[in-house]
Amino acid sequence: MTASHTAQLIVFSAFVLDLVFGEYPDRFHPVLYMGHYIKFLWSRRPGREKRTLLLWGVFLVLSGGFIFWCGPYFLHTFIKGMAGVLVSILLLKPVFALKALVKAAGQIKKALEEGDLEDARRLTSYHLVSRDTENLSEEEVCGAVIESVSENLTDSFVSPLFYFAFAGIPGAWAYRFVNTCDSLIGYRTAEYESGGKFAARFDDILNWIPARLAGLLIVAAAAVNGEKGKNAWKTMRQSHGETSSPNAGWTMSAMAGSLGISLEKREEYTLVGGEEKADFQFIGRATRIIVTAAGMYMIFLLALLEVLV
Repeated sequence: MTASHTAQLIVFSAFVLDLVFGEYPDRFHPVLYMGHYIKFLWSRRPGREKRTLLLWGVFLVLSGGFIFWCGPYFLHTFIKGMAGVLVSILLLKPVFALKALVKAAGQIKKALEEGDLEDARRLTSYHLVSRDTENLSEEEVCGAVIESVSENLTDSFVSPLFYFAFAGIPGAWAYRFVNTCDSLIGYRTAEYESGGKFAARFDDILNWIPARLAGLLIVAAAAVNGEKGKNAWKTMRQSHGETSSPNAGWTMSAMAGSLGISLEKREEYTLVGGEEKADFQFIGRATRIIVTAAGMYMIFLLALLEVLV
């Protein structure tokens, strides 16, 4: 078996493993331990001076990235043959997630179908977003879910597999660590502004290419699913810069255009893709687009590995 065929087998098997079984139990999930490492170092940050916190944040990200690069690197070095392939599949699976994302969106959609807005708010906060959901309207909950699954096409699927293609499983793990740093400390608040700045900027850089690729995948998937592909392209081109993130706007604006709706986060942005109001039916349509986009990306990735490896 050639190196490219081995890489293709690993990524395709990990993809199937995700579709069938979803996420690992917490005690076996490396992202949990990444979070523990981040919280441990953050709790021991020295002082409150901005420069000191910035340097501590740099140390936190780079040290953890190195540690979580080394783990799979040494396993891959010392375990060979089919045992090595099996270990590689098991190591690649937890750095990306598709089934869990679709499942979370489905649970919220079901709660809204049953008229339980309070539970839908709770599930949205628990599974998908960091914003306060307590006072969100039903339309805002639907919008938050659609925005999150769109953005997570980049963070939770396209990016980790992109770095697998170029830097193997160590690269995918290192990416996941940086992304986890961003999700935990990369906020513009008094507590995290200085210490989390490096994590946020580094994550922006790592996601720059994958986010734009994910936006294009949503446009293509919208057309395949009979949604508004042309409008998705138009909205993405016009509105991708409306968000504070240099990356999130690409997928979210593409999805807004795909569905012909507006996606709004209070006092932050409005992505106008059409005049229809989001309801729970749009969540199902959005997840179909995401699943189609993921399938397209898998085909692209398998072809890319044939060339790269």
